[in-house]
Amino acid sequence: MKKILSIIALTSTIFAGTDVNLQNEYQNYLKQQNTEFNSYKKDLEDGFNEYKSSLDKEFNNYKKELSKVWEKPELSTKTTFVEYSKDKKVKKKVDYEKNEIEIEVIAKDQAEAKKEMAKSLYSLSTETTKQAFRKNPVLTKVNKKLATSPKLKHIVKVAKLSNEPIVADMLFKTPPTPKRVVKFAINSVKTHKIETKKAKVPHMNVYKIRIKLPSKSFLAKAKIYKKEVLKRANQFRLTPEFIYSIIHTESSFNPMARSYVPAFGLMQLVPRTAGADAYKMLYGKKKILTPSYLYNAKNNILMGSAYLKRIYYGYMKKIKNPLSRLYCTIAAYNTGAGNVACAFNSNLKDSKGRTRCLRKQGHYNIIKASSKINKLTPNEVYNHLMSNLRYDEPKHYLKRVKKRLYIYRKALNSNAL
Repeated sequence: MKKILSIIALTSTIFAGTDVNLQNEYQNYLKQQNTEFNSYKKDLEDGFNEYKSSLDKEFNNYKKELSKVWEKPELSTKTTFVEYSKDKKVKKKVDYEKNEIEIEVIAKDQAEAKKEMAKSLYSLSTETTKQAFRKNPVLTKVNKKLATSPKLKHIVKVAKLSNEPIVADMLFKTPPTPKRVVKFAINSVKTHKIETKKAKVPHMNVYKIRIKLPSKSFLAKAKIYKKEVLKRANQFRLTPEFIYSIIHTESSFNPMARSYVPAFGLMQLVPRTAGADAYKMLYGKKKILTPSYLYNAKNNILMGSAYLKRIYYGYMKKIKNPLSRLYCTIAAYNTGAGNVACAFNSNLKDSKGRTRCLRKQGHYNIIKASSKINKLTPNEVYNHLMSNLRYDEPKHYLKRVKKRLYIYRKALNSNAL
């Protein structure tokens, strides 16, 4: 009996020691995981800061170069694509919102300008997103820096560039032959009025032509992305007209869209916020999405749609009425879920009559706002957002997307798309 008790006591001591060892190992494991997480988080934050700093620096340098030749240099925006020749004396611009092309040439006389205009129109009419990206000195430098940095290698996501037309699909119903493009370029220069003004370069003028694109040419752009839009709508339980309306409102289908934030591509994803959040939702870890990754149309629509899902089925999940939830999701895509919550939670106004948001008072709490939203009809929710969203931009944004939902629903149902 004593032997048995001794064995039991010894066994208990061994297992007790094992438990202690396992506990210590587990605590060490947690510490290591926490250290690695904090290190990754810091690398990510430093990487985003370096990303923004590099972009700002390169764009400022490029603008300085352009200002030696142009009075008011223009760069691409959310709804305009702008490209310069190597010598900076030719500027090509597609305004997807105004539905027009502008070609400006700095030349000694009109005859010289006309030749350059025809050449530029030809190159623009055959140009693709891949070519446009490679011609952009700022994007290529920043992308290369991010992709090749040993320090950022583990947190950066690069991708091959996609190859959609910049404007050809809007100009021609079927893929044009080179001969047809040449004819279009020459005739356009012949038949359009040429505006003239003094150039910044001595003894030269700026010659400009404006060419209107066919009406409703945005539908030609929309068709290119139909397969991807339908795929992601099905994957994330969204309607295709919803994704289309967001794309149209964000970029007017400008495949090279860029804003100062910075945000890139069709759905104007911000690498630091929406881009990183969407990537984590899909792949489990945040990454810095490079310009080449976000200018790949498939990636952009995937990430943008995933982020819409995150808002609609995540942040706004407590809102019961689907239409009320949709209105709040639209506004949140533009201004953030916190600002949508504040529109319902706060009665405070600043000196300009705008809604004031105070974190300490729970104004940014979307769950709290959801209970108030659930007491309203969808129409009341929409009107409340239009009256109480803090800034005018998300109000205009909500109004435009709502209008376009009908347009794209109709286009999809009638096979116009």
